[in-house]
Amino acid sequence: MSQKARKKSPKLRKVSFKDKDWFTVISPKSFNFKPIGEIIGIENTVIGRTVETLLYDFTNRYEDISLKLKFRVVQANPESNQAKAIFIGHSYTNDYVRSLIGRGSSKIQTIINLTTKDNYIFRLTVICTTIKRARSSQQIVIRKIMREILREFAKTLNHEKFITGMIHSEFSNQILRIAKTIYPLSNCSVIKSKLVNIPEGGEDKVYIAEDETFEVVEVEVKRTRKSDIKRTERINVRKLGQSKAAVKEDSSDETESIEDTSEE
Repeated sequence: MSQKARKKSPKLRKVSFKDKDWFTVISPKSFNFKPIGEIIGIENTVIGRTVETLLYDFTNRYEDISLKLKFRVVQANPESNQAKAIFIGHSYTNDYVRSLIGRGSSKIQTIINLTTKDNYIFRLTVICTTIKRARSSQQIVIRKIMREILREFAKTLNHEKFITGMIHSEFSNQILRIAKTIYPLSNCSVIKSKLVNIPEGGEDKVYIAEDETFEVVEVEVKRTRKSDIKRTERINVRKLGQSKAAVKEDSSDETESIEDTSEE
């Protein structure tokens, strides 16, 4: 039997380095169209790439150095050598997340999908940490507060301002304001987000600037006897902070005395 002749596939022309161009990646509206960085490639190959950067590069504040931002290139213009990117998510470093959870405290976490006013779907991971260990009934109430506040923001905000409130801790401050009435909290943060779905059509026409204030969200908290703090369990936050500072001073004095004895 005769063997079938193999079809020769056409040879693809290799792309040389000279054929590639440098594109400046431009951030979306919520980051004031600031350039993120530069990538090299052809117009077709550049689209779809992800670029990571830090919030520190936009704000120049040291406290933002642990927050990583992710962008995806959706459009490239070879004439202006600019590539347009959209925000697809953020996350804090593992070291920062571990530093939020102290010994003897409770971590209250929730993961929720939210649909903005212009039908963008985001998946958020939010955690609240208490000063001391809270009861399970108190954790349930705090978790409900977290989810209801985030839903209220998503109903009234477009995706650009939603990103601004999420990245610049506006949502966290609103949750902290109400949830601390259930139990004293040490921190509240949106530690991770992901853009799940983009609606057909495009971007919103009206952009709300970053410096505009957010409305205060009020949530009805249904308290129960189990979730209320007993008198014996009430914590004076100021006294607790002063006692911790005193312990640190005592420990530092002990180390100094040990060093003095060693020198003698």
